[in-house]
Amino acid sequence: MDERFERSEFAIRLSSVDDLFEPFDARPIAQRPLNYEARMSLLDQWELSRDAEPSSLTLYVPEGERANTDETAVKEAIRSDVTLASGSLRDVDPLTRSEQIAAWIGIVLLFVCIIASTAIDRATDEIVLQGVSQAILLLGWVALWDPAARLVTQIMPHFFNRRRFAEFADIDVRFNWI
Repeated sequence: MDERFERSEFAIRLSSVDDLFEPFDARPIAQRPLNYEARMSLLDQWELSRDAEPSSLTLYVPEGERANTDETAVKEAIRSDVTLASGSLRDVDPLTRSEQIAAWIGIVLLFVCIIASTAIDRATDEIVLQGVSQAILLLGWVALWDPAARLVTQIMPHFFNRRRFAEFADIDVRFNWI
């Protein structure tokens, strides 16, 4: 790794403690999940500092936040979320109802398109209808675009990253008020 990017300190800087959490989650801080960007930032910083075997995660937070911050709850939320992230993705980032519906619609539409395309191909050798058959098949594949994107951009990387999350799931969290 390029030494310019190596870190001896496992730390992140926040403009607000709220930057860590999902913005619309109304649960108490200790039960709130970290947002995706915060979770990935922690993972990136851990990757840069893990060779130095840091004993704690330091959160650099503005002094003005101190009075309104429950440090114990924030620490508990971070540990809980990172522990979940070291397991299955469905535990830390489950599909929303809309995503589940879209996946099922995509799968059903793909099979319907395959059946329609195959029927057209078997019915005729006319070049224009074969083009229509291929367009129908393409429509079926496009219907699976979002589920396939989640597989490639979230599920597969998470499979490889969860061991890294487990490495720092129990790390001490410290606040540095600046």
